[in-house]
Amino acid sequence: MTTTLPTSSPPATLSAFLEPEKFDGEARVSIRLTVDVLCLFRPVIRCRVEGPGYSAWEDSHKAGWYFHWLPTGTYDFAIRVALPDEPGEYQLEIAWGTPDDVRAPDAIFHVTRSPSDTHAVAGAREKFDWSMSDDSAARIGGMPWKKGLDNWFFRHFDHAANVICEQFLKKSDKLSGRILDIGAGDGITDLGILLRHNPQLLVAIDIVDYAQRLVAVANENRLPLTAVPENFVFVRGSAEQVPYPDEHFDLVLSWGSVEHIKGGYRRVLDEVWRTLKPGGLFFVNPGLYYSPYGSHLGEFFREPHHHLKQDESTLRQAVLSAEPDRIDRSGFDVPSSEYWRFYKELNRIKVADFEAELKAYGYRIVRAALRVADIVEYDDALQAYSLVDLATEDAFFVLEKPAPGRR
Repeated sequence: MTTTLPTSSPPATLSAFLEPEKFDGEARVSIRLTVDVLCLFRPVIRCRVEGPGYSAWEDSHKAGWYFHWLPTGTYDFAIRVALPDEPGEYQLEIAWGTPDDVRAPDAIFHVTRSPSDTHAVAGAREKFDWSMSDDSAARIGGMPWKKGLDNWFFRHFDHAANVICEQFLKKSDKLSGRILDIGAGDGITDLGILLRHNPQLLVAIDIVDYAQRLVAVANENRLPLTAVPENFVFVRGSAEQVPYPDEHFDLVLSWGSVEHIKGGYRRVLDEVWRTLKPGGLFFVNPGLYYSPYGSHLGEFFREPHHHLKQDESTLRQAVLSAEPDRIDRSGFDVPSSEYWRFYKELNRIKVADFEAELKAYGYRIVRAALRVADIVEYDDALQAYSLVDLATEDAFFVLEKPAPGRR
């Protein structure tokens, strides 16, 4: 069963009414936001007041409401607007939008302040006072994004998807085309990208079939997904043989996957180059083995570079004889023996070598970034390693496969 994402109808509606109380210098507006799609990303409610020589506005961010997304349903809010002393007619405008989308008002009210109104609010510290109903507060309080980066779903559906699409790809038009994700894992990041950008096609490929639980995991995290969207295709298999023709994809993604490809990642990079269209983009974040936690064994060890300071037999014994201090992985847990297998299969990537390999294909680097440790504490075991390798925690590349005639 699949589901089709809506593409034309408004994703939400806002209704509002002015409370019919005796005017005392404040206008009170009740607001209902109805989300009509699976989820609405980064909704903002705005209020603007215009009057005699006066203009002011505020949005719900000022109230400390940062909604990463709200699922289907209704949400009730209210706002009290303190008007200045100047008599005259004031216009209140209420609208919903996003940080990037300032829409026309959904509701407009007119309030007349007569000379006999003596309630003085001029110079008051708060011109706008926001509130929400207890029911809405309870529903919003249960969203996974309220738990921050400790929550696996938020870290992938929100954080990773936004880092890829907004920070590095800058909302490129490639996000609306054909996308390939190699080493897609549980598919949560892909779902985050899919629902935000609704590409023509998103193919997720991995040797494990964790994505079969995607619908269940989404619902466990308050996202009422009933079926995988029809433009999402999961392929169980190796990215060393992508079952699509040459120059098929507008965008290829790899977040923390190339280090896990058993026996080396060169054939995967060959497949990326083969299947990527000229002018297409390749986003890649390789796991760096020599980084502080490049072993991917952080659930067993807290000390940075622990895997470079212990011999293999000691490291193996420590992993196989202990239960990991498990982080939240949305239920995707494996035994200690699997952690050890993952470690043994790691490709020992260094950022400078990886950059050189990418350039050798002929890619143009469009955008790149490094995240580095503040300080590296050396001991005798680390003397043989480069500071660059030890301190570099993450590397991000956005690369373009040049179109013919462009270098």
